[in-house]
Amino acid sequence: MTLILDKAEAMFAEKGYNVPLVEVGEFAGVDPALMRYYFGDKEELFRAVFARRGAAINELRLKAIREYRKLGDRMTLEGVIDAFVRSPFEKMHEDEGWRNYMAIVSFANSSRGMPHALMSETFDHVSHELLADMRRLLPDASDEDIYWGYHFLTGSFTFSLGETGRIDKLSGGRVSSRDVLEMADRLPTVIAAGIRAMCADSARRRAAAPAGRRKPDAAKAAKAPKTASRPAKARRRRADNWS
Repeated sequence: MTLILDKAEAMFAEKGYNVPLVEVGEFAGVDPALMRYYFGDKEELFRAVFARRGAAINELRLKAIREYRKLGDRMTLEGVIDAFVRSPFEKMHEDEGWRNYMAIVSFANSSRGMPHALMSETFDHVSHELLADMRRLLPDASDEDIYWGYHFLTGSFTFSLGETGRIDKLSGGRVSSRDVLEMADRLPTVIAAGIRAMCADSARRRAAAPAGRRKPDAAKAAKAPKTASRPAKARRRRADNWS
């Protein structure tokens, strides 16, 4: 079973989800009938590959997040991001199998349908821990900015996991997309600076906007006490201010 999962992991990392189940069986030296006996179809095999290392890397990331929280008021946005991203990079540095797995994660995060759904099933609970820390460290940021910050963070992070080789070519070999420890050191600094700048820019734009066009933070608006219903004409005027 481990051999099949290892071989399937390598093939999915190299060719994506479109590799036929028969081809995976041939690569693993396993009869196609036996492949179907164990996994049913390719989707089930992909799910098994995705789940196998997911629990292990989540445990490492959650442990890093919990350890970092012990710093209390000394926590920084860079440190929170580091706790979120470093374990995957370190595992890639240790083992080629982890490089294959993280390439699959990179593919899944940029896909639609089943592979993307697996991202939510496997990793959302860890992402919510990161989002909670971001809110604590950026109390004046809107919920929209927190989520956009996460969006840009996870996009940069999972693209880096893919080891596409593009930066190798652009840099003429001076930088390598396989140098995962360099990425682990640099990514938190870059992303934290970008998130802080984005939040500051959003705050400036909100402050400069005419009072009638200021968009309330969704979470804060939901918590605000409800007022009595206004006449339809007044509601229409308010709606016109948003158009």
